[in-house]
Amino acid sequence: MNSPQYRVFVCTKQRPASDSEGCCFNAGALEIYQAFQAEIHKQQLGDRVEVRQSGCLDCCEARSVALVCQADRNEFSWLPAKIRLKLRRLLFPNRHLYGHLTPADIPKIVDSHFIKGQSLKRCQISTNQ
Repeated sequence: MNSPQYRVFVCTKQRPASDSEGCCFNAGALEIYQAFQAEIHKQQLGDRVEVRQSGCLDCCEARSVALVCQADRNEFSWLPAKIRLKLRRLLFPNRHLYGHLTPADIPKIVDSHFIKGQSLKRCQISTNQ
């Protein structure tokens, strides 16, 4: 099986509704995840784009958040997940963080990012963390 060209990580972290940081789950993260899955299937991009649920992407203030990165075959799969994430941030800076997402944004992101090869600026949030 070939490795996908892109990976989408949708934060589905769940915290209590009373938590002051908020969380993506309570902001509709499952709907965002499902919208990505449906649009990828609709556009027949399943061999190029992989969508996964993830833990916290450290952008809680942006509510529903998704990280899009270009997959790399040499991902250090033998390392623990936290170390892999830090290495990806350092070695593979070509990643785009989208926030404040609604299901209506997902077809636009898929068209712009995965079909046309350009990130959708209006939904992007800063990756300087």
